[in-house]
Amino acid sequence: MRTTVLASVLCSLVLPGCIGLGCGGYTGGGDEVYARGEDQLILCDNGGFVATTSAAGTIEGRFDDANLVEGSDGAVVSQLVYETDGTLLTPALGANAWQPVDEGKTGLDHADALCQALATRTWWNQ
Repeated sequence: MRTTVLASVLCSLVLPGCIGLGCGGYTGGGDEVYARGEDQLILCDNGGFVATTSAAGTIEGRFDDANLVEGSDGAVVSQLVYETDGTLLTPALGANAWQPVDEGKTGLDHADALCQALATRTWWNQ
């Protein structure tokens, strides 16, 4: 028992997000991450999105099956077009398709930090 408690304390201090021994854990399993060159799009399990593009910078908001909607002003950022090959198109953000990215547990955990931060924005509950 002492070993488990000690391991849990050490794990939380030294290895945040570690798995096993009752500490940390990963989040973001329902988030979807896409890439297009250096650009990244995260469709969050909580209904939000974060798009980081070289052309538009970072855009945050909500999404549904058809659109990305900017959080602070409610404007439609782009239509979402789901292709049968698993790629995603956002015509207003560029013509090239977004490719799904297998981030693994650690990558999804980092992506989910951005998703959870959306809930702290003033527009989130409006």
